Amino acid sequence: MPTSAIRLVRFAGRLLLLAMAAATALVVVFLALIALTDGAGSGLAAWLTTLGVGAVLAMWRGRRRTWTARLAPFLPVAVAAALTASVCIPTVPTARRYPPALPFVATQHWSLTTGSRVAVYHYPPTHHSPRHPVPLVYLNGGPVRGISVLDHRFLQLLARQGYDVYAYEQAGGGRSNLLPMGQYTISRTVSDLAAFIDRLNKGKVDILGFSSGGAVLTRSLADPSVTARLHRAIIAEPGPMDGPTAHIAGHPSRRAGVPVAGADGAGLRPRGVRRHRCSLP
Repeated sequence: MPTSAIRLVRFAGRLLLLAMAAATALVVVFLALIALTDGAGSGLAAWLTTLGVGAVLAMWRGRRRTWTARLAPFLPVAVAAALTASVCIPTVPTARRYPPALPFVATQHWSLTTGSRVAVYHYPPTHHSPRHPVPLVYLNGGPVRGISVLDHRFLQLLARQGYDVYAYEQAGGGRSNLLPMGQYTISRTVSDLAAFIDRLNKGKVDILGFSSGGAVLTRSLADPSVTARLHRAIIAEPGPMDGPTAHIAGHPSRRAGVPVAGADGAGLRPRGVRRHRCSLP
């Protein structure tokens, strides 16, 4: 191999190693800035700052070189920019998108004493059914998701059976307002439930918790601010029912007749709406 070719290969190798080392250093600086700025602007602030620092260093390194040699220090900056651009430059809308309004029920918004602003739905009992004296509050599954149209149909069915049904979408889900990221905790959802019952101001209520809503309800049974206003707790969870999973041994859909104990030790056995272990297809 000619000497000139060997020198060219060595130069290209050194340049590549230098670019990789510099790019790695810039990526480390970028990640440190992400942590320091808490990901401001979806990482865009840290990205622009890192590229700015890299560009200044590249200009300083090539200050005494020819104009063609001055371009070489910018290679690691370009490599680092390419490695991080896909996660720092928003390519999809970042604004909150709320689901469209439902045509069959009005959406109310209640500001709770906890600071949460939640979307609320009310299905009053129909006149041709015997009315149940205790309101029913529905906690949907999730977490942090809206109430599905199928769930709304289910709530309509309960209203036709005489239940006075109230449902709300937990903070951050559906048409409810968002919370700061650090406030999405099980304790907050329990506090929101207690605040919702207080805002409802209809005395004791039955609460039906489905899926993760059942987890919230189970946790709420240890909170006196909830159990003091609780008449019955109904917990429903998903499990196999039909399709291929129906043939799994030991997992049939079944009704559980075990009452849920309240704070005073009394059984909270629902009437009309029973505690089930049900499933989705």
